[in-house]
Amino acid sequence: MGEETEVPVNTEMRGETWRVRISTSGGDVLGAGILLAADAVLTCAHVIPAGPCDPDPRTPGPRAPGSRDPHAPASPAAPAGEVLVELVGVPGARAVPARVADGCWVPELEDSRGDVALLTLAEPQDVRHAAPLHRVAPTRGRTVWMCGFPSTRELKDGVWFRATLAGPSGPRGEWVQMFPVTPEETVRPGFSGAAVTDAETHRVLGMVVSRYDDRSSAAPADQRLHLSYMIPIETVVRHLPVIARYVSGERGNGLPSVPRSAARDRDFARWLARWFAGEEGTRRMEAIVIKKGEAVRSATLSRAVALADRELPADAPDPAGATASPPPHLPPPHLPPHLPPQRPDPRPPPRANGTSRRPPPPYETEDDVLPPLGSVDLALDVSGETVARVAERVADRLGLRAADGEGSAVGRLGAARSVPLTIVAEGVDYAVAPLALVEFTGLLAARGARLLLVFRNPESQSLELALRMADPAKDDIAARLDRVREGIDNIARRERTAFEKTALIAPVPPVPQRAAALRLDLTALRKHPEPGGGRFLTDLGAFERTVQSALMRIEEVIGLAEARIARRNELRGRLEAFFALLAARSLEEERAAAPLYRTAHNLLYQAPCELTEAERAVERFADAVRHHTHRPRGGDA
Repeated sequence: MGEETEVPVNTEMRGETWRVRISTSGGDVLGAGILLAADAVLTCAHVIPAGPCDPDPRTPGPRAPGSRDPHAPASPAAPAGEVLVELVGVPGARAVPARVADGCWVPELEDSRGDVALLTLAEPQDVRHAAPLHRVAPTRGRTVWMCGFPSTRELKDGVWFRATLAGPSGPRGEWVQMFPVTPEETVRPGFSGAAVTDAETHRVLGMVVSRYDDRSSAAPADQRLHLSYMIPIETVVRHLPVIARYVSGERGNGLPSVPRSAARDRDFARWLARWFAGEEGTRRMEAIVIKKGEAVRSATLSRAVALADRELPADAPDPAGATASPPPHLPPPHLPPHLPPQRPDPRPPPRANGTSRRPPPPYETEDDVLPPLGSVDLALDVSGETVARVAERVADRLGLRAADGEGSAVGRLGAARSVPLTIVAEGVDYAVAPLALVEFTGLLAARGARLLLVFRNPESQSLELALRMADPAKDDIAARLDRVREGIDNIARRERTAFEKTALIAPVPPVPQRAAALRLDLTALRKHPEPGGGRFLTDLGAFERTVQSALMRIEEVIGLAEARIARRNELRGRLEAFFALLAARSLEEERAAAPLYRTAHNLLYQAPCELTEAERAVERFADAVRHHTHRPRGGDA
């Protein structure tokens, strides 16, 4: 070891108290793990050495409720022996014994899927050291780091590697490929089971599972591949649903689940699979109609999204389960195509804390309605939702967090360089502001998002707008000018909405008033001296970006106003709840607190409501009620 890119953990790198080193009782390092709770550690199944097990290796052990996918094929029994677990990020922590938890053993299957395990510690640890697992789309280019334990005495406390996420890979896309920042930072034995942490948010996004490198290749050193792989947290949850309790963030799939037996439109399912996969000929933005009452098409959409979701719902079958063993005339999925078929061993092959193996070839299936796993990042029913709420879901899925809880999601997305997500939005024409929502999705598309917008009313105005935005002819100059005009009209409508909402609450930022000036600028652009020329196209592109920025700013103001109006409504409910407590007291006590109630009530129901003053007034009344309710009733003393 010793390369400059390998940084021992006792230097300036951020300490992570959930880092776990897993060893044998004799002190030999097996791999890494992640502390999830006081007595639970997540790791790769191949990290745990084989030990005493049931006589029948295919007999599954007892399964805790919700512990693993009930549709998965039977797997070898879990090792019964103990390993030692040590929190290397906690000074003074000592190694404690651990065993595989009942029903939480998913060994590597024949096509390399699975390979996760949950350990139970013999002695609980401080739960404050547990890892912050979070559901985030593993988007390309995201910077991550990981800490493993190579078998080198000088690095016994661990070494940090850096990488960037590349995209889905491995068995049916279960893994995510990582590009090491330098070839020396390719993971190696001792890294299996290590947490993959987002460098920006410090949340755990996945777990190291494998590597591939060309060190034995005859290719020149500077042309050899050096790749690492991780299992995203959502895929781990798919195999071990019991760990969902330790994962924060909303699920990426917000559409209703449908039973496996539900009828489906096969042609529609085939089109969805092609669009989710981003095949050639598909557009980045699509607008379709599923009318109310079209149950089969609606179920087909929900089913396709569920199959594309890494965190498959419990009632869904394992899409790859039926093909875990290939037909006899094909080589096993974990072998390169040029190697001859081999008779599969019923037990997974032993590996020395197994990070080194060839990456399996892409998952193949004759079922052309099966979308790629992980091909949908976010699916929402946006009926009754505001633009601000949809923006919050997109920002959370992208891992964009506000500093100290301030700022709006619209503003964070506006500041983002890209939004590389595939998003399905159902019920767009039933959102609170359908036209504004469609315009917002256009802003996401301009930042790289792929969007499938689903409408229920074929006559809706918002559908017409979405179809124009999705039309390939939108790049024509006349179409671009029309789109700019529609965008300015929408800004004018949203400015009126912003004035209505900001009149109810204070403090809020001033409402931008750009629509009138933008209309004048558009008129001047239409009279450009060189229509269609290079200078005109440059000016048109700059003006389009100006209109997009203006829309982002107005949506940000509306989102902040809506959040503060919601807080005002919450305070109104709190005030009335404490008043109800006071009503049970004596008349004298009620009269004593009445002035405080009236002050808070007046502040909450005036327009604009000064939110900070109203919060203080409600809290003063609540303190008075607590004082009275903790005293004996009048006449009872």
